[in-house]
Amino acid sequence: MLINEKSPVIKAIGLMSGTSLDGVDLAFCTFSLVDERWTFTTEAAETYSYTDEWLEILKNLHLQSASKIFEVDAALGRYYGELIKKFIKKNNLHPDLIASHGHTLFHQPEKGFTTQIGSGAHISAITGLSTICDFRSKDVALGGQGAPLVPVGDHYLFSDYAACLNLGGIANISMVSEDGRRVAYDICPVNMALNALAQRVGKPFDEDGLLARSGTIIPELLNRLNALPFYQQKGAKSLGREWYEKEFSVHLNEGKVEDLSRTVVEHIALQHQLAFSTIPMDGKILVTGGGAFHQFLLERMKTISNKNLQVPEKELVNFKEAIVFAFLGVLNYLGRVNVFDSATGSIKQHVGGAMYSGDRL
Repeated sequence: MLINEKSPVIKAIGLMSGTSLDGVDLAFCTFSLVDERWTFTTEAAETYSYTDEWLEILKNLHLQSASKIFEVDAALGRYYGELIKKFIKKNNLHPDLIASHGHTLFHQPEKGFTTQIGSGAHISAITGLSTICDFRSKDVALGGQGAPLVPVGDHYLFSDYAACLNLGGIANISMVSEDGRRVAYDICPVNMALNALAQRVGKPFDEDGLLARSGTIIPELLNRLNALPFYQQKGAKSLGREWYEKEFSVHLNEGKVEDLSRTVVEHIALQHQLAFSTIPMDGKILVTGGGAFHQFLLERMKTISNKNLQVPEKELVNFKEAIVFAFLGVLNYLGRVNVFDSATGSIKQHVGGAMYSGDRL
């Protein structure tokens, strides 16, 4: 790949698999740097749903042996590689590189590790393209949370907004603090909880929030959720499946699904009200991720916080994280900072991600 280091134009594919297991997002973007300002265009984007077999494997993989985990890591990398080849052929694309977030299996930064599977080596071997992966491990090694990483993209690509909010399996927000630094943190579970509740009644997710809208708040449950110790922590903080299963979902074992869903929606809205407290009333908040389609949740968030929440076009809602990870891969390739210590709590800003060089250099 021959590029102009001062004013690069790089075409990259970003791959994102979220904690809610709703599919593999692929986005093909062209990133351009002119006068130290980044711009991008998304030329193709698609979501590939996991097969039932893959869903079953990934849901239970954290309980398997180490050898099984490594076996699935390789197999998932091959699966991702084949999806990318299909995506490239279908859309007649000519990417310079691939940036893969992979699928998070373990996330325990307090113990010094985080694990995203979907082998980048196998992706590179199958596609012949340079593949950048494992974006979080270096940050954890530097004392950070390994998350959130999207704030770098928010800073360079979406600076017109006072804050950027992602309503994925877990909600996270990034914004500029009073001292001018980009700060970010995970807020609370969203789709991880709402989807799990909907699945109890045979629905993959709560479409438009109809299930939650029909329920009644359970006051005692709402108080218990709001009192969880995580919400008292200040500064950089992140959530993972382990915390969700140990601290959050254990409170959702009794009650009607409709009432549990309604209570979780109220909990999410209240936690976001706190997160929005420093954002000016006229500040625009960009809202993306699958939760942006939960109409009832958006209504409650707007009512409780009285903030200017803006949901963009569907493509950006669905693919913002894949777009940003493509961008993080571009920054890695150029040797530019792609992790902010102010967002993750690491000891310094740095270049995150490991590269497997392709055959087309």
